[in-house]
Amino acid sequence: MIEGKTHRRAFVLVVVSFLLSTCVSLISLQVMAQRNVREVNRVLATQVYDHIVGELSEPITVARTMAHSNYLHNTLANDAKVDPKVTEQQLSDFLKGIERGLGYQSAFAIADSTHRYYTSNGFTRVVNPTDKHDKWYVELLEGSEEYDLDVDNDEIDAKDLTVYVNARVASESGQNLGVCGVGVRMTGIQDLFQMLEQDFKVKIDLVDPSGLVQVDTDAKNIEHANLYDLIRTNTGEDYEYKELGGGRFAVTKYIDDIDWYLLVQSNGASDTGQFANVILINFIMCVVVLALMLAAMRYSRKRADTLAKASMVDHLTSLLNRHAFELDKERLASGTLKNNLVCVIADVNGLKTVNDTLGHEAGDELIRGAADCLRQCFSIYGKVYRTGGDEFAALLYLTEEEQAQMEDHLANVVGAWSGSKAKSLSISCGYATRREYPSESVHDLFRIADKRMYEAKSRHYERQGIAR
Repeated sequence: MIEGKTHRRAFVLVVVSFLLSTCVSLISLQVMAQRNVREVNRVLATQVYDHIVGELSEPITVARTMAHSNYLHNTLANDAKVDPKVTEQQLSDFLKGIERGLGYQSAFAIADSTHRYYTSNGFTRVVNPTDKHDKWYVELLEGSEEYDLDVDNDEIDAKDLTVYVNARVASESGQNLGVCGVGVRMTGIQDLFQMLEQDFKVKIDLVDPSGLVQVDTDAKNIEHANLYDLIRTNTGEDYEYKELGGGRFAVTKYIDDIDWYLLVQSNGASDTGQFANVILINFIMCVVVLALMLAAMRYSRKRADTLAKASMVDHLTSLLNRHAFELDKERLASGTLKNNLVCVIADVNGLKTVNDTLGHEAGDELIRGAADCLRQCFSIYGKVYRTGGDEFAALLYLTEEEQAQMEDHLANVVGAWSGSKAKSLSISCGYATRREYPSESVHDLFRIADKRMYEAKSRHYERQGIAR
């Protein structure tokens, strides 16, 4: 009798232990699964963001380089003084070379003195500053930004998205001479969304500030569905998280370049097969529940760490990526800058030409070559990043003498580089130091470095006799 009671008590204890351990296991796995899905969605948002920004990087570079062209400065400044047909022919040839040479959908220039709008086809129309359709022109010239982007909703179809990059043209004294820019078709956005939605069981949208859906894998949602309730929070964080109930949540990231929001929604689906396996394992081997929980927790933590590291690395060059660059900039912006800080912006010259003439494999070889040269010369002094397309950045700490030596070293390394497909390499760099600007923020230093890089790029193309 006593032995029977002991066995019953042991049985009850085992059953209770099984139930408790099962509940704890399921709850723990549910929490870890939600955290893991949240981290995966953040990485997906980063991937889509980098894709969009990467496609915009080159046309922004081209538009800003056009805006620094002495040829365009002189032509627009003299528009009111020269025979209109002469100006029309000059600008038509200039813009036609950009369209055909770089493969853009359109290129244009506007002279502020006459408000004449030129394309590769010649004079098109006169811009009217009081017309609501030309409001963008006035806002760009009167604003503080060097460039802006416009998306023509009429250009959105089932596969593509057209973005127009508008750059302000100003003289050295700061006088507005006009506006120039290019129109570029961003291909494959919805294909990327569809692939990620199928692989990771999420829903991805691009929405404007009013919440109206602009890009969606379901055509009926475009310009009809409104997701404002999911983007209206503004905590100032790089990524916004919103609980949707039922284990679902949304990750939102603002894309400043196009003034839209990237929205990734999880579907809240649980891996029921995994939970069933946990119950079965607990029932058969209750004594190893804690070990299994610890193993699952370690696996989840390791996977999250792997995803976090992967989200910081550019896979083509193995340099740190744009996401890592933005995080490091914000970290520096919140503290005190060291006096030997040097901010660098670098850009590969002629990548578009290499892609068009030798193929994208040669273009990728050129990007990897630039990354290797920058890594070889910069990495001992700090961090090097690929921020998108053919553009790189660096946060370095070195003396003025070390900087001079480093720049000479970089020139020699780049000059000696030769690839199997692309035979030569040219890089334009802009430097801004804490020594020069002791009162400027890290963001201001990078803006100065960026401007100097474009000035260096403009001088490079002028030496090459290439009109940009």
